[in-house]
Amino acid sequence: MTLDQIITFVAIAHSGSMRKAARALGKSQPAITSAIHRLEASLGADVFIKGTRPVRLSEFGQRFYRQATELENLLHLTETFSQCQTAETLRVCFEQGVSEQEISALSMLLLRECPLRSLDLFSAENNEIQRLLVKQEIDMAITLPFQHLAPHLHSESVGQREFIEVCSPITQGQAHREMFVHGPKGQPLWHFAEEIPTNALSFNQPAQMLRAILTFHGKGWLPKAQVASAIDACQLVTTGRGSVSMEYRLIWHHTLQRERRLLTKLAQLSRSFQL
Repeated sequence: MTLDQIITFVAIAHSGSMRKAARALGKSQPAITSAIHRLEASLGADVFIKGTRPVRLSEFGQRFYRQATELENLLHLTETFSQCQTAETLRVCFEQGVSEQEISALSMLLLRECPLRSLDLFSAENNEIQRLLVKQEIDMAITLPFQHLAPHLHSESVGQREFIEVCSPITQGQAHREMFVHGPKGQPLWHFAEEIPTNALSFNQPAQMLRAILTFHGKGWLPKAQVASAIDACQLVTTGRGSVSMEYRLIWHHTLQRERRLLTKLAQLSRSFQL
């Protein structure tokens, strides 16, 4: 995520049109579209409802917009940011069980604390995160604990995250379709049932699975923070199988030891999302 992507998002939200935003920012429409795709990949959620004219914010996009507009003072630093040819890149990865609400809040904190830094934020599954950290291809991550922590890595607990099985309310005579989020090799992530039906549907991201559950009468395990608002709105119900809690940790490369203030703020904010 970069300030340029934030500015693009705000411009589209203000104008309600990709074309108008492109004209206002002096960019091509493909460049605008690409910036939004990269922003959504960083956040792990759609910020706009696909196929609407004028362009409409998604439910997550509405929450993110309120945070983005708080960054107006940072948006004025764009020219300085773009001229800073030697700006450092901070590469941060979130395990897929971290909710989009937490990713959004942590991303905003990073933007506030590192306004002149290029931020590379994305999600991955735990084994891939461990590989990236060991090979020093990312600087820090919020993820599940590793069985073995490499000597050049440091770790701090950010509390438990709860996972629950949810399903859509269903009318008599209909059946739920089993669903799960999968890793890079197709393996299910945080699926706590004894076995997975052969006709189960799998998804790359929790946000994708959540939309499918709501649309196609699905059932499956998701981070509780990801589905809390849908449960409150009676769009989802729990299946009564209880919940599973898993510890998450902030893990960082030793080169970030000099930035203890930033690490402390990130850990404190992340712990506020524990359930």
